[in-house]
Amino acid sequence: MKKAGRAAWATWSPDVASSVKHDGTLLTSADLAAEAILLEALRLHFPEDGAVTEESGGERGQNAFWVVDPIDGTSSFVEGLGHWGPTLARFEPCAGEFEVDCGSLWLPRLAEHYHVETSAPNRGAWFNGAPMPPFAALRPRHTALVPSRFHSYYRLRYPGKTRCLGGTAAHLALVARGAAEFAIVAQGWSAWDTATGLALIAVLGGTARTLSTGEAVHPFRHEGEAFVAGSPEWVAKILLPGALAPLPEPT
Repeated sequence: MKKAGRAAWATWSPDVASSVKHDGTLLTSADLAAEAILLEALRLHFPEDGAVTEESGGERGQNAFWVVDPIDGTSSFVEGLGHWGPTLARFEPCAGEFEVDCGSLWLPRLAEHYHVETSAPNRGAWFNGAPMPPFAALRPRHTALVPSRFHSYYRLRYPGKTRCLGGTAAHLALVARGAAEFAIVAQGWSAWDTATGLALIAVLGGTARTLSTGEAVHPFRHEGEAFVAGSPEWVAKILLPGALAPLPEPT
């Protein structure tokens, strides 16, 4: 992870070149360099696992596999901000579905590393090597993390501050760490954006629910659906009628 992050940051400059992909997100040479490093490491250490990556694709298969985003938050990377970095998660078959076994996120400009394991006896979450406290032990921050341009599309009934700091993976990890009470994730995400963050939040006693039906979010079953994630108390409040309302489309 750190090697991939260093390789990505080494390519940055104030005029870093980027292209726009079919989904409207950005692609840089840093994404491709970081992805190559991560895939090489996975082939070396987990030769029997498959891999599905944002830039190169791949197949999930029937056995354990990894989802890889070489830079989650490429727009933040291009802009020279801090909340971007490589993230990956390993899925294993479980009761007819695939569930996260472990996951990791590295934010190289901030020197922040998040790691999660979901199975006993090692179940837990760590920030820079130290165990992360459960949601029940966190003090209120009165801050929520939202997508960019959120204010153009929604009205949120929330007494605290709202911020957009970077990529989806970073937003979810920050919520798990207690830097915000909840995050709203817009539609259109993929499993590699959310798998580690959702696992961090779940292991620490938080929850994630779709905005449309209130179902517990699964990285594949609900892929692309808008959701709210964070402390159970605030997630329940955001799902109440009128807490989050779409604004009228401009005429």
